Amino acid sequence: MASRLNFQRLRIDPERPDPRKLSPAVEALQRGAVIIYPTDTGYAFGCALSSNKGISTLRKLKGIHAKHAKPLTMLVETLNDMGRYGVMPNTAFRVVRRLLPGPYTMVLRATSDVPRAMKNRTGEVGMRLPDHKVCNLLVEHLGEPLLTGSLTPGEDSPELEDPAELEARYNRDIGLMIDGGHIWPEPSTVLRFDERGDIEVLREGQGEIPNW
Repeated sequence: MASRLNFQRLRIDPERPDPRKLSPAVEALQRGAVIIYPTDTGYAFGCALSSNKGISTLRKLKGIHAKHAKPLTMLVETLNDMGRYGVMPNTAFRVVRRLLPGPYTMVLRATSDVPRAMKNRTGEVGMRLPDHKVCNLLVEHLGEPLLTGSLTPGEDSPELEDPAELEARYNRDIGLMIDGGHIWPEPSTVLRFDERGDIEVLREGQGEIPNW
């Protein structure tokens, strides 16, 4: 676990992020670390898809064990990446292309390119392509998908929109946080696609439910 003395808090403008200021975060991800960073749905934990150590740490932080029904989620750079890591019938692709980028999580059957440690017990994975500059820069400069897990409130949780409170709570669990200012958590809409292309709404969030 990281100590408070080693904790880094990178302050950035989420609307006009300087890629150079994100370099320490990218380097930490490349080393297999878990970071906290801002997204379009609130602050989240993140690690590189290729890091089994990072995936294990993120699972512990989120309390999602390997046999859990809830899939872990990754941020991807393009729709082509979504097709690489998830089984996407034509029906699903048409819906995804219409909705993304945006505040949606798409749950798909995972392909063989997804590490086993990331899949849920039924072999599914969540994928996001957000309309958020910090997220997009991180994935671009990391050169691979970014495993992500939202910071969800509990009875003893701080106000999760306040970076100072987040640092105080998590400085011994992670070593770096990207501070994008106060962000009120608003979850994404979660859509599940089966291999036939049928769609199930698992959660209603920011994104409007489309008419298919």
